[in-house]
Amino acid sequence: MSGAGVLRRPVLKAFARSRQRPVRRQIAPFHRFRLFVDEYLLWHFAPTGERLKPLRQEIAAQTEQMEGLGDPDLVRLCRQPLRAEDLLKPGAGAERIAAVLEVIRRETGLRLRANQIECAVLLLNGDCVELRTGEGKTLSAALAALAAASVGVSTHVVTVNDYLAERDHDLIAPLAARIGLSSAVVLQSDADADKRSAYDCDIVYGTNKTFVFDHLRDKREQHQQGERALLRQTGQALAIVDEVDSVLIDDATVPMILSEPAELPPEVDVVLFRNLIAFARALVPGQERVLDSHGNWRLTKAGIAHLEEVAPQWRHPLARTADVIELAELALTATFGFLEGVAYILREGEVVMVDQATGRLMPDRKWDYGLQQMIEIVAGVEVTAETRTVGHITQQTYFRQYRILSGLTGTAHECRAEFWAIFKLAVKPVAPHAPSRMVNHGLRLFRRADAKWRAVAERAVTMAKDRSVLIGVNDVSETNALVAVFQDMGREVAVLNALSEAQEAELVAQAGQAGRITIATHLAGRGTDIALDAEVRAAGGLHVIIASVMASARLERQLHGRAARQGDPGSYDRMISLEDRGLSEGAFSLLRHSVTWLLRRRILPRFSLAKIHADRDRRARSLRRKTLLREQDMRRRLGYK
Repeated sequence: MSGAGVLRRPVLKAFARSRQRPVRRQIAPFHRFRLFVDEYLLWHFAPTGERLKPLRQEIAAQTEQMEGLGDPDLVRLCRQPLRAEDLLKPGAGAERIAAVLEVIRRETGLRLRANQIECAVLLLNGDCVELRTGEGKTLSAALAALAAASVGVSTHVVTVNDYLAERDHDLIAPLAARIGLSSAVVLQSDADADKRSAYDCDIVYGTNKTFVFDHLRDKREQHQQGERALLRQTGQALAIVDEVDSVLIDDATVPMILSEPAELPPEVDVVLFRNLIAFARALVPGQERVLDSHGNWRLTKAGIAHLEEVAPQWRHPLARTADVIELAELALTATFGFLEGVAYILREGEVVMVDQATGRLMPDRKWDYGLQQMIEIVAGVEVTAETRTVGHITQQTYFRQYRILSGLTGTAHECRAEFWAIFKLAVKPVAPHAPSRMVNHGLRLFRRADAKWRAVAERAVTMAKDRSVLIGVNDVSETNALVAVFQDMGREVAVLNALSEAQEAELVAQAGQAGRITIATHLAGRGTDIALDAEVRAAGGLHVIIASVMASARLERQLHGRAARQGDPGSYDRMISLEDRGLSEGAFSLLRHSVTWLLRRRILPRFSLAKIHADRDRRARSLRRKTLLREQDMRRRLGYK
């Protein structure tokens, strides 16, 4: 079976930006059987990139000729008319890409390597590129965006946070201006008028959540005002998604819900929520409350019997119905499942959610009614108003609406089948320009968390004598535990987590200095370039300590990928304990029970960890598939387009 027989791929095409008739792809419905076949069979037959090899060869030849052109001739070459459909063809297409390459070289002083050019060509072809961290993916995305925009293709470059969006746009802005293109960065906090101006540009940088929520706001206003609505976005022609596995895989099941404040909850509801929290706290663990096979808190038969005894005393209509069992289990989740410093933090007397994939705050997001209020009761803050949902979409659905969708990451290998089954993105690995200088110092396993934290601190101090050290943890609570150990040692450290997000740029800029120890959550795991001092580089580069079991092997690879970048030396350790939440919490299948048993006895620890990660990935894939099908069914029943 040939790749061409599997799918007819859309080609680059220039569309006029329009708020009245925005270009979008019509999404074909999914079927369970086809999803299964795509994920387990057809992804093996995804189109290869061999047909683009002559184009890359001609780009290399044309690049040498461009160096002799004067600036006016080079700019004229970048601006001359060219059909978007011809950009990936040898000849005029190769000449245009080579001209843009020369503009980048003259403006930045950087000559893109062959693998970066290959990456850009694959992005323009609508592929998912896997390129090792530190190989210069940002410039590859910039080349693809500039080339596409130069032939009239409106381009959105999607990043995972505002810091990266602003940083990457600052790089491309002078390049775009030099060849007569407009560019902008759109932030969630921008005024609507500023967003409209940004979306009118040829190249727009922004986060996945900004693009999605602006789409939801446009849909809401279009529904309310009809043709009078003044929309923000102008279509979905081409998306280049940086850290594409974070956006399209890790965040896939996180519903993007646009909500508005409603009324304060009735006092009778608040009293019920308080009673349920008190009930949950009084239950005997293991006898009246347990974790089920999916990692959710459930009442046992003894717990349900206890509830039946106390619920009739609560003055609420639901207290005498079967619904009270579901509410009691929701209270268990609020009390024992969503922990402060992990799922949320307290800021100025309010509960603020923490994005589990990125470690960033989500101040505009709230949990569903009941759960949100119970978490606030557990946290000891004032109960807030109920919110009313006015728009809903998953990122899977939103990004499938782009005519051309492409992405790049350093960690796509494990997601190849899912990328193809859901997004028809073929994963194309691109070889690094040079062998990695990374040194793996292995894995150390501890029985208790306190012993691990002491060992991590001692290791960091030792390595930081003439190098810089980055310690990766999962959440704010783990950060606090490790900081306390350093304080006992009298050693100052820098902390990059949800509480210090505003200082991210400053902390990252200092993280490569000799003697610097930085503790970071997932904020430092993707897209973060840590510039090294000459002394640090000479001594062996940045050293990374992975100090907790991460949710997936991809997150660990992203974290230690902060070291040994762009030809620099670097190294990493893994130091974990059997008390890490990544081992003790979550769903336990028979396989996970077996390999956890091996791990606790220090038998094949690396093999056991790999199997635990694989089991969690399999369950997460299943959940994402179910979420996609459930949302599709809901959209069909509601008539949402």
